[in-house]
Amino acid sequence: MTAWELLTQIKATLATIPGTTTCKIGLEQNITPDQYPLIRLLPTRMQPKDDVGNQALLEVTVYFGAALLEVDSGGLETVYANLFSLEETIRQAVLFGAVKAAWESGNRMQVRYVDTLFDEDRLPHYKMMASRFEVEG
Repeated sequence: MTAWELLTQIKATLATIPGTTTCKIGLEQNITPDQYPLIRLLPTRMQPKDDVGNQALLEVTVYFGAALLEVDSGGLETVYANLFSLEETIRQAVLFGAVKAAWESGNRMQVRYVDTLFDEDRLPHYKMMASRFEVEG
């Protein structure tokens, strides 16, 4: 699979996660509160996996977040709880759902979860997290 095919396969899988309002490739500048909860895929690095360059090792960061405007009586802890649940769903979808979908379409994809980063509560109106993966196909 090409790097673009790997990325679009992951996007197609993540777009089916219930409760997600938008799922796109790239971080556009004009994201609005009505697009949350959101998922954004950002390719961060690509390198050839073999000497001929036939396989790509693609590093992908999956950003996801929620608007703080909709915090209920549970406050920020509720937002964190929801995002940790979404993080687990995203991780399982990428590690297993995207790989299975690629396999069913006759392609090979391997995924390794690297880590998840947090925004340290620096954004005033949103809570964001980012999970990083290495994908090859």
